[in-house]
Amino acid sequence: MNKRTLLSLITLVILTLSACQPTKPIITVEPDTSAETHAIEALSSGDYLSAAHFYLELASATKGQQQANYYLRAAQAFWQINHVDQATESLSKINRDQLRSALHADIAILEAEIVLSQLLPEQALSTLATINLDELKKTQQRRVLELRINAYDLTENWLEKANNLIQLSMLLAEFEQQENQQSLWQALTNLTPQALDLFNPGIPPAIDSGWFALAYAVQTYRTNPDALIVAIEDWQRNYPNHPANPELYKKSLATGTRLPQQLNDIAILLPNSGPFFKAAKAIKQGIIAAHYNAQSDTKLHFFDIVSDPQSGESNVWQQYQEAIKINASLVIGPLDKHAIQVLVDADDLPIPVLALNRLSNHIQKKNLFQFGLAPEDDAVSVANYALEQGFQRAVLIAPKSAWGERIASAFTEQWSNNGGLLINQAIYNASDSDFSATIKPLLGLEVSKQRSKQLERTLAVPLEFEPRRRQDIDFVFLIARPLKARQLVPQLKFHRSGTLPIIATSHAYTGYENTQQDIDLNRLIINDIPWIFSNDALSDPAYIALLNSKDKQFGPLIRLYALGTDSYRLIAELNGLTRSPSLTFKGATGELSINEYGHIQRVLQWATFKQGKIEALVAIENNP
Repeated sequence: MNKRTLLSLITLVILTLSACQPTKPIITVEPDTSAETHAIEALSSGDYLSAAHFYLELASATKGQQQANYYLRAAQAFWQINHVDQATESLSKINRDQLRSALHADIAILEAEIVLSQLLPEQALSTLATINLDELKKTQQRRVLELRINAYDLTENWLEKANNLIQLSMLLAEFEQQENQQSLWQALTNLTPQALDLFNPGIPPAIDSGWFALAYAVQTYRTNPDALIVAIEDWQRNYPNHPANPELYKKSLATGTRLPQQLNDIAILLPNSGPFFKAAKAIKQGIIAAHYNAQSDTKLHFFDIVSDPQSGESNVWQQYQEAIKINASLVIGPLDKHAIQVLVDADDLPIPVLALNRLSNHIQKKNLFQFGLAPEDDAVSVANYALEQGFQRAVLIAPKSAWGERIASAFTEQWSNNGGLLINQAIYNASDSDFSATIKPLLGLEVSKQRSKQLERTLAVPLEFEPRRRQDIDFVFLIARPLKARQLVPQLKFHRSGTLPIIATSHAYTGYENTQQDIDLNRLIINDIPWIFSNDALSDPAYIALLNSKDKQFGPLIRLYALGTDSYRLIAELNGLTRSPSLTFKGATGELSINEYGHIQRVLQWATFKQGKIEALVAIENNP
C-alpha cells in the first residue's frame, strides 16, 4: 500500500468517527415577556409611569419594528401623565427607516399632539402632512383629522378647518354629528361670501358643496331677510337630502331685524329741554351729520320727549305711537332710562327701537336694542386689556360714589372671570386733594414702614429707611374724572409706583387736547373711542363736518356726537349684526357688535399720554 493510499484511509476513518459523535443540542432563547405583561397591567391600572419604564426596558432589549413599537408605547405612556420631555426623548430614539405606515402615523400623531400642546400649530400641520389618510385605520384617520382641525383653528384657517370637519363627519357616530356641524358652521360663517363661492369643492347635490352653498346664501343675504328666505328655499331644492341641521340656518331666518334695504322714514325721540337737553343736542347733531354724509333720501322726523315734573311720567309711548302713524321703519331714542323702561314694559314694539342708553339689567325685548356709552364697557375693556398684557394681580382705586362703584364692580367681575386677582383696593373722597392716606396702604407703603420700625426695635439702633411698595402688583386700575386723574397720577408716582402701569377708563380724559394740564397724565394708559384719535377721526366725513361747524360743545361732548353718528350708521347694519354676535361694525364710538340681549357692545382703542398729548397704542383685540 503506498503512502498516498494510506493517508486517504486514515482521513476517511477520522471523518467516520467524527460523524458518530453525539451532536450538541441547539438551545433557542425565548424573549422574556414578563416586562411586556407588567407594562400592560400597569397601563390597565392607570400607572402610566411604570408602564413607560417597562416599555423602555423592552425597547433596549429589541431591535427593528418591535423596538420602535416599544419606544412609541413608552412615549404614549409618558404623554398620558404630561411628561412631555420624556415622551419627546422616547420618540427621538426611534429608528424610522423602513417603518410600517401605521406605526409611522402613530408616531406623527403623538408628535403633533405634543407640539399642539405647546401652541405650535404650524409645526403640527407639517408633521401631519407626512401621513396618507387612505393608508390608515379609521381610528387613526379620525385622530389625524381632529388634530388638523385644532391646528387650523389656532391659525384661524377657517377654510381648511371646514374641509377637515366635513371629512371628519364621515367617521362620526350619529350622536356626535350635532357638535361637529356646529363647529363646521362656525368655520364656514367666518369666511366671506367670495371665499365660499370660490372654494366650493363640488357641485349639487354633493354634501361638501352643499355646506359651502348654504353658508354662501346666509353670508350673502344676511342683511336682506326676504332675499335670504328665497336663497334658502333655492338651496333646499338643490340639496334635498343634505344632512345639515335646519336649526343652523333657521336662526338666521327667525332672529334679528327685517328692515327693508331702503328706509323712507326714521323717527328720532329726543328731548328739546330738561336735564338731558345738552346731551340730546349733541347726539342730534351727530345724527344729522351722518345723514347728510350718507346723501340719503330717508326723512328724519324728530319728536320731543318730555317728563311730567310732578309724576315723572314720560310721553315716550305717545310719541312712539306717532312714529307708527307716519310709517317709520325705525326709531332712534329715547335717551332717558325711565323712558326706555316704558318701552320695555310695553306689550309689543312693532317698530324696532335703537335706544340711546342702556338699562343695567339684562332685559331681552324683541325689537329693542340698547346703545349707550356705559362706563361698564370701559371697565370690562380694561380687564380684558390687562389680561392680554399678561397681568395677573391688580390694585384698584375708585371714588366714593355710585358712579365709581358701578365701574369698580364691572371691572372686578370681569377681572375675576379672566382669572385675575384683585389684591387690594381703596376708596377716595373726590372732595380731597391730598390722597396720601389712601395711596400708601394701597401700595403697601405702611407695611414697609412698620417692618422698618420693628427692625429698629429689634436691633435697638436707628436705621436709614426708604419705604418700598409691595412688589406683587402688576398694575393699578384708576377710576377718576379728569381733574382727579391729574391729581392722582402724580401722587401715585410720588408714592413710589415707579414703572408700575396705571390704567384708567376714558373718563380720565376730557376728550380734547390740553397739553398744559394733561402733562400730569404722562404714562397713564386709557381706552377711548376712535374719534379721539386724529388718524381715525380725520378720515370720517361726519367728524370733519362737525369739526368745521365751530360748535363750542364739540370738543367737550365729542363722545356724544360720535354716539349720534353711530346710531344713524348702525341702521344699515342691524339686519346683519342682530343675526350674528360675531359680526362687527367699525364705528366712531368703537368696534360694535350686538349680543343676545340686544345690547350694542363696544371694543375701544388704547392710548397713553406723552408730553401731555394722547398717543394711540398698538390696537389690541378685546371681547368685553
